[in-house]
Formats: sequence, structure tokens, C-alpha cells
Amino acid sequence: MATQLTFKKKALAACVALAASHTALAQNIVLEEVVVTAQFVEQNLQDTPIAITAISGKTLEERGHLTVDNIAAQAPNVTLTEGGGYSGPSLIGFIRGVGQTDFNPALEAGVGLYVDDVYYSQLQASILELLDLERVEVLRGPQGTLAGKNSIGGAIKLYSKRPTEEADGYVDVGFGGFNGTSLRAASNFTLIEDELYMRVSGTARSQDGHIARLDYNCANPDNQITEWTTWQRTVDTEGNPVPISMDNLTTIPVTSAVTNGSCKTGEDGGTDYTGVRAALRWLASDTLEANWSVEKVKNEMGAPPSTLIGTYDVAANAPHRVDWNTYRTRFEVGEGGYHTYGNYVDANGLRIPDEMFVDSLSSTLNLDWDLSETLQLQSITGFRDFETAFGTDLDQSPIGILQQYQLSTHKQISQEIRLNGQVGDFMDYTVGGFYFDAETTLAGRIDLGYSALFLDFIHGPDIVNVLNTAVFANTIMHFSDTIDVTLGARFSTDEKDYLYRRRNPDLSDVQGCNGSPADPNTNSNCVLAGLDGTNPDPFEDDRVDYKAAVSWKATDNGMLYAQYSTGFKGGGVNPRPFFTVQASPFNPEELTTVEVGAKWQLLDNRLRINGAYFQNDYTDIQLTLLDCTAYFGELGTPCLAPKNAGNADVSGIELEMDFRPVDNWLIDASISTLDFEYTEWDTASGLTGTEITPFTPETTWSIGTQVDFDAWAGGTLSPRIDANYQDEMQTAAGITPYGQIEERTLVNASLTYLSAQEDWQVRLNITNLTDEYYFTNITDNVNSGHAYSTVGRPQNWTVSFKYNF
Repeated sequence: MATQLTFKKKALAACVALAASHTALAQNIVLEEVVVTAQFVEQNLQDTPIAITAISGKTLEERGHLTVDNIAAQAPNVTLTEGGGYSGPSLIGFIRGVGQTDFNPALEAGVGLYVDDVYYSQLQASILELLDLERVEVLRGPQGTLAGKNSIGGAIKLYSKRPTEEADGYVDVGFGGFNGTSLRAASNFTLIEDELYMRVSGTARSQDGHIARLDYNCANPDNQITEWTTWQRTVDTEGNPVPISMDNLTTIPVTSAVTNGSCKTGEDGGTDYTGVRAALRWLASDTLEANWSVEKVKNEMGAPPSTLIGTYDVAANAPHRVDWNTYRTRFEVGEGGYHTYGNYVDANGLRIPDEMFVDSLSSTLNLDWDLSETLQLQSITGFRDFETAFGTDLDQSPIGILQQYQLSTHKQISQEIRLNGQVGDFMDYTVGGFYFDAETTLAGRIDLGYSALFLDFIHGPDIVNVLNTAVFANTIMHFSDTIDVTLGARFSTDEKDYLYRRRNPDLSDVQGCNGSPADPNTNSNCVLAGLDGTNPDPFEDDRVDYKAAVSWKATDNGMLYAQYSTGFKGGGVNPRPFFTVQASPFNPEELTTVEVGAKWQLLDNRLRINGAYFQNDYTDIQLTLLDCTAYFGELGTPCLAPKNAGNADVSGIELEMDFRPVDNWLIDASISTLDFEYTEWDTASGLTGTEITPFTPETTWSIGTQVDFDAWAGGTLSPRIDANYQDEMQTAAGITPYGQIEERTLVNASLTYLSAQEDWQVRLNITNLTDEYYFTNITDNVNSGHAYSTVGRPQNWTVSFKYNF
């Protein structure tokens, strides 16, 4: 039976989501209870009719997980990865084939990210450090009634440790490969006994990049390039554009960036992260508790770790500026290449900043007020403000084809009110309301050197305003000691408006075309003139989502459930039109899921097995297209338009296991399969019906094991090893020659010594133990004739010393 989540219970929730605590051997007799709050009330994981992966902060530490994208390794049918060269410091998240790849603030996430129950609406600035967490809950399937806005695929919820009177502070210092250093620390402080507590935590982590940026001519003295060939805009005697061909070429010199005698000009993929969090917990009375926190983060990451992996043969009349045939064997890095020849210089000699950073401030205020023994009021107020920027040399070669620098700012405020109550032993219920208001800007220098229109312009700052309001209710009815029925509903309103800005690189206004756009004498960027300063029609939508679930406690240790749930991802208007006709709307996408599952504990609670089978009816799937010729004719390229490309049936199986064969040995594992099939598709989108949504492997599995041994001086020695497998997957809407990430298996290992008094420990962590060369992201840009990848870090080691006090 569920119990209300009062502030007193929260204060004692140290056991929440402890998937497997592996410390003192005498305590390792059975698997510990896992408590989650996915349905607004405290429930045992085994009694909750939702597919949930719950991970404690301690388990995250033992697995060596540092950032939020790491947690996908053990969660079935979950893909989390960094945005890379195209999306910068963004989190790409997909659950059960539903998510979002485009970081543009006018588009919505498909997987909701929540920190202490506050919704983080942007993909940007969402590669969060896992700092001082109590637990993580990964909810799979649409959470349209519980989590609400844009949690159509599922939700990832991070819960920070709250201040207590306990003296459980720590200092953790580490060093490792790639000149890595780290410092993590936290401590509680009693400001007023039995009334006011404070907790301060912080982290500082730096590491060199793993991609060496080389000057091409220096690194290839016998095969140097002094100039590269590009097509130029040409018109005939009547002013009509001459088709691009090998007959109208020009040359651009390639200059060396070497000034110090070394071929290495920089490193990509490094990080310099600092974050600090302060939290106050005030027990104002026996019935009222306030928890306030503020967190400041600054992450200077350097350029994304990208390499050029492929180029295309270019037809004479194709709208590309570069004849890759001349260069393809020279620049393509290929397998095992931890280097790049990108120099961040465009065809005009302009140098794009080779940086990527996040600067954010967030604050949360949670109020918990016991109105009576059976009624509680909960208020969750959130604020977030961030600035991000990143530069990308998207061709990753010494020739200036496609360079961009983009800057975004974001401010959001949210307010959620929940009234939690009980009706005797029959019902737990929650009713509430939600308000969310955000303004985001995006600006950038966009140099599309491959375009036949020779576009080189300042994008923005485009302004996107988003307003979302909702009312919701959720009830858990206990019809007997063995049967529960859950019903939920949420009514949402979505509003979104835009402002387009387009200017020349010198910030002058774009003038209309005074001739053919391909005429070298016409006004620069003239095709953009009709967009500057315009407001397309705002997007408005109302939506009702439902959930119904029934669970049956078949035995004292086993539960079966079935549920029906819905969710949606908001629509809008294309935020990146290159022509006025491309400023076209797209509709929300919708998901309906039927899921059945079983949760069982066996062998005197030494074995926990949870499984689910789901079927999704996925409609109006939003995909971002690179070629829109079928929609807009000759104004269809360049293009980055979101379109509702089709409908699909999706089904899958997920299994998770925790097993303690003997007192000091733990095994955890998961496996998932997914079958995605388009039932309808828009042929204009380029789909053929054989594709799968991006970042959706058909099979994933993971397995980990840890053994605790008695060691010298009464301490404990704990070796651990984790392996996870990811099937091949697409990274874009369609199947392209270079756009598939190959299957891969990654292995991580650790060895920990914990002292007898548990006051200090030493840990060795090794990630990518087998030194696998793999990609986390690929952008196959058919329009520009090249493909580049984001390369995962090779084998790396760290040693950390932790003192608990």
C-alpha cells in the first residue's frame, strides 16, 4: 500500500532507491528495499505499476558514473548521449524509440529531465554532473499524467541529498589519465539544532581532450595542400545562374596554423567543470518543512571531439562547393583515429572560436505542509538561467566548408502545487496544478559554404517564448489487499511564439534580391530578407492525457500489472527557415502505450526480477529533414525543417535483475529488445518505411558484478566489473551511407578498498577497459558532402581517495 510522501518521511528517506548497497558485509544478507516516488507517493518499487530503473547515489559512484548520460548504460531501452559537433553541450535522450536530436529551443524534448521535481526544458545545458545525489529514477513509457510536459518517451528524475543532522560529509580527491584531476566534497551543518540545517556540496573536474587537432600540411609534409577548389556563383549574359560545374571554379589558399614547430594545434573533447550547490532545510514546525537549494555550474569543455569519417563523390551539377574527390583519401580519419584536421577557419579566413561552454544558475524551493494526518500540501518552485555557446568546424578538414558558432540564453520559472491525500485505507490521491514560463534565445554565425546560395549570415537572436499550464489528478485505489487500480488524467495547454532575426555578418540588414540569388553582384543573403524581424503564427494547443493501471499482488513476493497511458510532445513552427516558405508549422506527436509487466522477489529476497512488455501506437512522429525539396521545390535546400513524417507501431521487452547469490556477491543485469515499424510515412520526407527513429538500438544489454572480500586491517576489498552492449542504430531520420553507429560493447571496472571503520576508501576506476574505438554520435550531411562523428573516449583510468567524516 502506498503511503503519503510527508516531509518527515522525506527526511528519513536515506533508504530511497537503494538498488544495492554493498558496504558492510554483515548487512548484505538480502537485497534492500527500493522506494520510489514516481506516482507522487512513496511506494516500494515492486508495488509500482511502472517500468522504472532506480539507482542510488552510492551505486552511481561504484559504477564510476559522472554525468547524467552515463546512467543509460544499465537502463533497458534508454539511450543518452552528448550532442557533439552539431548540437554542442546538449543531452540527446531516447526511451523506447521516442526522443529528440535537435537542440533548437523551439523544439521539445521527448524525454523529460527533472531535478528535484523541477522540469529542465532544454536539451542544451543538460549534461548534468551527478553531484551528491540521493537517487535517480528512470521512468520508461509516456508519463503524460504524472510528469507532464514532453515526457512522452519517459522521464529521468534526479534527487539531491537533503541536509540532515547527520555528520556524513566527505572529501574525494582523484587523478587519472589525460591529465585528469577531480575534487568532490559535501557536508551537513546544523545551524539551529532541531530546526535549521545546511548542506554544501561541490565538484571541480578537469581533463584534457582525447582528439588531437593537427595542422594538415605539417602532419603530411609529403602530401601538402596549398589551395582547395570551390565552385563560384556565375551567371550567363542574360543574368541567369549558370549550373554549378567543374567549368566555373575558383581556388582558395590553405594557410598553416603551425607557429610553434609542433603539428598539434589543440585538443578537442576536454572539460573543465566546476559546480557548487548549497541547500537549506528548515523545520519550521511539526507540520511545515521548507527545502531551498541553489546551484551554480560552469563548464568550459573546449571543442567537441569530432573527426571526419566520410565524404561523397560530387556530381558536376550538385549544389556543393567542394570537389571532395580531390581530398577524400587525405582527410578521412577512419577507424582508430583520435585526431582531426579541422582548423575552424572558413573560406573567407574568419576563425570560429573553438570552444564549448555552459554557465548556469538554478534554484528550487520545496514546501511540505501537513494540513492533517491525511492531507498534505506540496509546493515546488523552480528557476533556471543559463548561457551556452559552441563553435564547430563541421567538415573537420583544413578547407572551409561549414563552420558555425552558436550562442543561446535561457530563463525559466515553474510552479507546481500538489495536494496529497488519503481516504482511509482505500485511496491515495493527488490533485494539482502546473505553470511553466520560459524565454530562450538562439544566435549564431552560420556559414553554409557548401550552399549554391553561398549563405553566410547572423542567425538571431531568435526569441522563443513558451507557456505551459496544466491541472492533473492521480488516484491509487486499494480494492483489496492484493488489487490496486490507478487512474490519472492531465489537461495541458501549450503556447509558443517566435521572432526570427537574420542579418549579414557585419550586422547590417539583409536586403532583398536585386537579381538572381546566384548572381555574384546581387545582395548577400538576399533570400533571407523576408524572414528578418518576422513573427510566424504562434503555436497553441490543448491536450488531455490519461492513465489507467491495475496491479495484482499474486503472491507475497510477486506482482503483475497492466496499464494504458498516453503522452505528447509539443508542436510548433520551423525555427530555422532559409526561405519564407520554409516557415511552416508542424503538429504535436502523440503516443499511446499498452504495457504489461511483472515484478518478483525470490529466494528469500536475494533475487529481484522485473520485466515489461509494451506496445506503442506512435503517431505524427517529428523528424528534422536536411532535404525538403519534395515539400518546397527549388527552395527545399538548404533545409532543417521539422516535419510530421509518419506513424509507427513499436513493441519491446525489458528485463532487469538484481541477484545476491551469497552475502558478499551481487549481480545486476538488464536486457531489452525493440521492434519499430512504420505503418504510414510521408514519402516527401524521404522515408521508405524501413527506417527506425534515431538513437534507437533494437537490442541492448548490461551486466555487472561486485564481490566484497574481507581484507587487511579489517577492511573490505571490492572488485567490480560492468559491461553494456548497444546494437547498431541510426542517428538521423533516414538511412544514409555514414549515418549508422555500429554495435559496440563497453566494459568498465573498479577496485575499491574501504577501511574497517568506513571512514576512508581508495578506488581505482577504469573506463572502456578493452579500449574500444566507438562513436557516440554521427552527422551525415549529405548536402555538404561529408560526414563527421563524435568519438568516445578511449581507455581511461582514475584513482580517487575519499575521506568520510
